[in-house]
Amino acid sequence: MVKKDTLLDLSIKREIARTDFVFNDKDNEVAQEMIREINTLGYDFHYLAEIESYKIPGSGNIILKYINKFSEEATRAYMIAQMVSDRIQDCGKVVLQLYLHFKSSSAYISKPGTPSPAHIYVRYDNAFNALKPKKLKDELLRLAFNPRDAFYLPLTMRMLASWRLPALKNLLISYLNDSTVTAQSVGIYEGDGIFYPSLESIKHELKFTAIDGLKYYPSTETISFIEQLTADSDLNIKMAAKKTLKKIKKNSKINYQ
Repeated sequence: MVKKDTLLDLSIKREIARTDFVFNDKDNEVAQEMIREINTLGYDFHYLAEIESYKIPGSGNIILKYINKFSEEATRAYMIAQMVSDRIQDCGKVVLQLYLHFKSSSAYISKPGTPSPAHIYVRYDNAFNALKPKKLKDELLRLAFNPRDAFYLPLTMRMLASWRLPALKNLLISYLNDSTVTAQSVGIYEGDGIFYPSLESIKHELKFTAIDGLKYYPSTETISFIEQLTADSDLNIKMAAKKTLKKIKKNSKINYQ
């Protein structure tokens, strides 16, 4: 197993090479100014890779002062966990605003042939799941209706389902149908090249998210859809469906034949 310090050393080398964490000189200037202020808390950091690697109590509000000054979406995403850990004021709203900024940026959908922005959206998904901001349920539900956002934020989708939001039930059922999610609905256009994630992978993962979320909506209708998937040709889909069906039957008062 690789030690954390070794991983950090590799991260710092990538940061110095401008291949990760900081990608241009302007953002590096912002980062160094922010790090100097964080160091007034009693630390001796020099790189964003260090800020991302450690839990630094008290750094959340300092990061908030600088995070919108970074031009790269990935750099912003790396800083989110510290604000969440400190539970800065209106943290949910701050993270949502940052996610919407990412959503409107060129980083939201990777160019054909380039890796997906998983290193960005996974951090937002983890943040929403950690914060569980019920006051933002309507805003997060609107994101759920966009299949790309629903794919990017699977933990958030499951969180919303656990709140049993009525409007989410039919949406989850719709994501069980492959025809619901089209190339156009996720911003992929045929002939432009190979996209990551692919349309098929988005459909596949949304189906898993839907199967898991529907355990919070026990009904004869839900059972009917889930039972169909217990015979799916995909073994993983089949097992997920059986697991959800078992939970529905265990926790609901619906009569079964």
